[in-house]
Amino acid sequence: MFTNRLFHLLMVVALLVITACTPQVAPTNTAFPPTPAVHPPTFTPSPTAVPPTPTLIPTATLFEGRLLFSRFTESSHTFTGMFTARTDGSAETAVPLPWTEGWGRWSRSGKEIAVPTQLADERIGTAIIAADGSVLRVLAISDTTLNLVCTVWSGDDTRLACEAWDDADSSRNGVYTVRASDGEDIQRLTTPPAGKHDFPGDYSPDGQFVFLRATGDEGPGPLMLVDASGGEPRLLYDGPVGDPGRFSPDGQFVVTSTDGSILVIGLDGQVVHRISIDGYFAFGPDWSPDGTRIAFSLTTPGVYAAEIYTSLPDGTDRQRVTNTAANEINVEWGVGSE
Repeated sequence: MFTNRLFHLLMVVALLVITACTPQVAPTNTAFPPTPAVHPPTFTPSPTAVPPTPTLIPTATLFEGRLLFSRFTESSHTFTGMFTARTDGSAETAVPLPWTEGWGRWSRSGKEIAVPTQLADERIGTAIIAADGSVLRVLAISDTTLNLVCTVWSGDDTRLACEAWDDADSSRNGVYTVRASDGEDIQRLTTPPAGKHDFPGDYSPDGQFVFLRATGDEGPGPLMLVDASGGEPRLLYDGPVGDPGRFSPDGQFVVTSTDGSILVIGLDGQVVHRISIDGYFAFGPDWSPDGTRIAFSLTTPGVYAAEIYTSLPDGTDRQRVTNTAANEINVEWGVGSE
């Protein structure tokens, strides 16, 4: 069941947060020289360490695009809602969900959101909804035994990458892709080894795909690359990491997280920026549509009440977007729609 797989994925974050509670030496913020940049954006490693506590700006700056995020109650492992907001936290709007899960992702156009849903036969599939929550379509699954949760949009919005599993045959588990219009033309992209589970990450502009190869259903694991048209996966970063990874809009970098730190990784596998905030746990990063900033969740270890922040890719100019008692996760920074 998808609920169990969701629980396992969230347990990765939970276990890492708990681990971060134990006394340990704070990670250093080592900035490696970036690979030659393709403009935009150009990343310059920060010459100074990231401040030990978040530097807040009373009113966050309004940037282009719109955020999508979920609120999740750790004690009951349930979503309490999905929301959109401007990047300064204003104009927050609830997005009604077709089912109980809130792992929504913007289409590249910002006109649609892909979310998990439960089908009539109780398999887990995908609904495409508008920003107001209205269901535009539910993707059919022509394969009679696969569950397909398809939320990762291709660059032109014509295909979706899916986490797929067969409750009766684990050898069929992996990342698949389907047509975004109707869920047809099912194509297998990855076949994880025994004891592994692949979580889809993101498409690059030049036809690559990044994904997390987790240990069991719980992870974490390394980041892998594969051609979006198929082929043999190759190692990008031998982490282990907790997030499946997101490509920068120019395709030159991948952002992910590990042990409460945000990593910006070049295509050569080198860490270009590490954002480590002493006493805090950061996870779930995504890029702004223009690649000049990132958004992520930030919490105190052991406290499941993450807030949404944005910053430059090197961790500077960190700005708080939300300020609630809720646990805000799975942030998406899309072109969005008002």
